[in-house]
Amino acid sequence: MTVSPPSVPPRGVLLVHGAWHTGRAWDGVAAGLRARGVAVAVAELHRGSLAADTAAAEAALDGLGGDGPVVACGHSYGGAVITGLPPHKVDHLVYLAAMMPDRGETVLGLLAGAPPTALASGMVGDPAGTTTIDPQVAGELFHGRLDAGERAHHTARLVPQTMAPGHQPTTAAAWRRRPSTYVVCTEDRAVHPELQRRFAARATRALTWPSDHGAFASHARETVDLLHQLATRGAADH
Repeated sequence: MTVSPPSVPPRGVLLVHGAWHTGRAWDGVAAGLRARGVAVAVAELHRGSLAADTAAAEAALDGLGGDGPVVACGHSYGGAVITGLPPHKVDHLVYLAAMMPDRGETVLGLLAGAPPTALASGMVGDPAGTTTIDPQVAGELFHGRLDAGERAHHTARLVPQTMAPGHQPTTAAAWRRRPSTYVVCTEDRAVHPELQRRFAARATRALTWPSDHGAFASHARETVDLLHQLATRGAADH
């Protein structure tokens, strides 16, 4: 893997949500970064395809302005999205309990090749079409470390998910050309930690947190700390 150091300091952080989520999932992290003076862009996906979602993330990235590259953080399916970003626009890739596909791999194919989790049984609808997450299991599935009130707050924001992007192969792998950090969440009930460890072996470095799938909520402070450090010091220090 060839990793190129950034030529100029990063200009901000791009946050990319996962399946069934929206950009609101990042509210706490985005507020924490902005409070520390870091510019933040939050992508809104659900565009119908992996290519369209990646284009939406790139447009959000471009909205940060300036000329320097960006720290891009993807959660869950959002990892496949940031993987497709143009490498010259990204200083560092952060995968938070996220998919980290190589060229030709699909999200659903990678999940199928890993130990099963409660994710499949929590889906309601046609896996080939559009699904939702059963509200009776969503809290435990995504936010097992939060209390009941916090779980309800986050699960109330979940939306239907078109499954087509999960069947579509990745066409580019930015992590092969840019530095990356993978955060393995050991209490994840949606993306099996064993699969996450496989992805972590692809990354420039790996961290391990005792987190559920929704690390952006249960480990919001740690997420802010990590992204702030990368955005203000640059990947060259890591």
